[in-house]
Amino acid sequence: MFSKSAFLIAFISICTSTQAQVGISAPPVSSPALAICTNLELQKQVPCPDSALFFHEGKALVQRAFNERQFATLDTLYDQWCSGKDRFPDGRWKLSQYEAALHENFDAWNTWSRDLDAIKSWKSVSPNSAAAIFSEAVYWRAYAWKARGADYASTVSKEGWELFYERLSKAESALASSNISTGCAAPYALRLSVLTELGAQEERLASLYEEASRKHPEYHGIYFAMAMHYEPQWGGSAAKYESFANKAAEQTKAFEGMGMYARLYWLVDYHQGIPFTNDPRQAPSWKKLKLGYDDLVRLYPSSIHNIGKYAGVACRTPDSDLYRKLRTKIAGYEQSAQMVDPVDVCDRRHQWGTSKE
Repeated sequence: MFSKSAFLIAFISICTSTQAQVGISAPPVSSPALAICTNLELQKQVPCPDSALFFHEGKALVQRAFNERQFATLDTLYDQWCSGKDRFPDGRWKLSQYEAALHENFDAWNTWSRDLDAIKSWKSVSPNSAAAIFSEAVYWRAYAWKARGADYASTVSKEGWELFYERLSKAESALASSNISTGCAAPYALRLSVLTELGAQEERLASLYEEASRKHPEYHGIYFAMAMHYEPQWGGSAAKYESFANKAAEQTKAFEGMGMYARLYWLVDYHQGIPFTNDPRQAPSWKKLKLGYDDLVRLYPSSIHNIGKYAGVACRTPDSDLYRKLRTKIAGYEQSAQMVDPVDVCDRRHQWGTSKE
C-alpha cells in the first residue's frame, strides 16, 4: 500500500511527464491490459486509477485540442473513438469522455461567445465535420444548464427556464439537422438526454432508444441517457427505473452479464436519487447488484473504479468479508471509491484494517 500523498505526487507527475508514465488502457474486450502509473515515493509502477485515465487519455486530449483550435485533431479523435475500439479499463468507451470534456471546458472557462465563434470557425473549415456538429450540440446543452443552474427546479427563475429551453432546442436542432446515423453512438446518447430535458414524450424517446441500442448495443451512454427518463426527478419512479434496469441488463447480457444493472444503479446511488439500502422490499436488489458487480470485476479486472463502486455498495450490507476483500484492493485509491457512506465509516463498520486481509 502507498500513501495518499505519494499517489498525489505520482498523479502530478503524470500531468507533466512523458507518456511512459501512463500505459495503454483497455482494449474493447473482456481482458483489458493493465494501465500503469509511476509511484514516485516507492519508485515503482502501480495500477493507475481509472479517474487519471479518464482525464489524461480522454478529456485532456479533447480540451487541449479545442482550446488550441486544433480542429483536425478534434475530428480525428472523434472519428477514432466513435469506432468503439478505444476503451477504458472499466469497459466504457473513450468516446464517452468527448462530450464530458467539452461540456466541462465550456462551463469552466465561461467564455460562451468566444467558444461559439470557435465552433463556427471549425464548421467553416470542415463543413462535413460530424464532430463539429456534435460539439455545437454539446455547447448549447452546457449553455442551457448554465442558465438553469444545478439547484432544485423550484429555485429557477422564469428567465432561467426560458433560456434553458431555448438553448436545449438549439442543441436538438443541431442534432436533428445532422445525419445521426453516421455510425457514431455519441449523438444518440446526447439526443436522448436533450429530449428528456425538453420533456419529450416517452414514445418519441423509446423509438430513438430502440434505434440507438440496435445500432450501438455496446455503448453504455445510450443506456445511461435513457435511464434518466425513468428517474423520479424527471417524472419517472423507482419502480419504472427498476423495470428499465432489468430490461437493459437483459439487452446487454451478451457482453456484460448483469453488469449493466450495476452500472445503471451507480448513476442514482446518492441520497436524493435511488440509493441502495439493502432493503429487500425496495430496489435495487442486492442479489442482482452483486451479480452485476461480480461480472464487471470478472470482465474488467484492472478497473479500480468498478471495484471502488462495488466496495461502496458492499459497505451497506452485512457481508464484512466481501467489503474487506474489496477494500484491500482499493487501498491507496480511496478517492476512487465514491461511497455514499464515507470510507472511514465503512472501514469501522466492517472492521477493515483489523484483519489480515
